[in-house]
Amino acid sequence: MSGQLWAFVGACLAVIVVPGPDLALLLRNAAVAGRSAAIATATGIMTGNTILAAAAVAGLTALLQASGPLYDVMRLAGAAYLIYLGVRALISLIRKDAPARAEEAPARPNLPGRHAFRQGLLSNLLNPKVAAFYLALFPQFTLPGMPTLAQHALLAALFCLLSLTWYVLLIAVLGQVQTWLQRRKVQRTITGAAAAALITLGTGLAIQS
Repeated sequence: MSGQLWAFVGACLAVIVVPGPDLALLLRNAAVAGRSAAIATATGIMTGNTILAAAAVAGLTALLQASGPLYDVMRLAGAAYLIYLGVRALISLIRKDAPARAEEAPARPNLPGRHAFRQGLLSNLLNPKVAAFYLALFPQFTLPGMPTLAQHALLAALFCLLSLTWYVLLIAVLGQVQTWLQRRKVQRTITGAAAAALITLGTGLAIQS
């Protein structure tokens, strides 16, 4: 059993750490609105992860994957939302670029926590690749001596725990470099890169077959 668990942990870490829309959104919100917005975004992402993990254990992700039209609707909705967030980030970047400010001027949080939470939640829930991850990964690992439902519940809980650990560490690091993140040039760079990533990811999600 220990060998299967370690293999599962390795697979989870590869999925969690690889940059995606959740990370792009988190970095963008941290840059423009500070640590509190990053925490709210990560809380929304983790709430989405928990909901999808519970859905996977209940077998709902399998139904989603089996239903072509429903899967496509969710995929297109997720793509549209990612593109929307990317376009909004670009608009924000252009507007803030107009009045020149001092390089070291600290940024004032302008993203309410509830909005950051909602962005993180929807970014995670509307990404069908996350649901497909649960569907594709869980069957590859078996824990001898445990019922299937218990296995999936344990693996889902382990994935959520690893995700939570990653975001706690990430936010801790961001807290240490908050002064650097408040520099206008750094904010512009992160916002522009995050906007491009969100639009690219959304476009790729929309055109995939």
